[in-house]
Amino acid sequence: MEREIGLRNLGYVLHTDSAGTHARDGMPPDSSAIAAAAAYGVDISAQRSRRLQAEDFYNFEWLVALDLGHLDHLRFMRPHDATGEVRLLLAGMAGHGDAEVPDPYGQRLEEFEFAARLIDVGVRRLLDGLALSP
Repeated sequence: MEREIGLRNLGYVLHTDSAGTHARDGMPPDSSAIAAAAAYGVDISAQRSRRLQAEDFYNFEWLVALDLGHLDHLRFMRPHDATGEVRLLLAGMAGHGDAEVPDPYGQRLEEFEFAARLIDVGVRRLLDGLALSP
């Protein structure tokens, strides 16, 4: 997402972060995730995992899930008075339904590359829908 935000000169408007619903804080990315991101010109090697916190629902306008299981978890975790909206990255991408980014955790590089391609499509579509300009 950071790469696409930079390409669109939207860094002054958008701040992104990554958090997991079941993450262990401080863990480095999987080597396959690093390789898949590098193919898009993004270096995530210094990134460390963090668990999603209740304050994230107030600090961010959108919390974006990659699959329906995580979307359900976000909806469950979301405080009733939270300002952040929850959405699925590939919502409406499968004809009349939703498409998911399969979780490649523990799988081969090819699964990480497939997930990266889907995320790239979803991020572009998400940013297009925001109608922001530099």
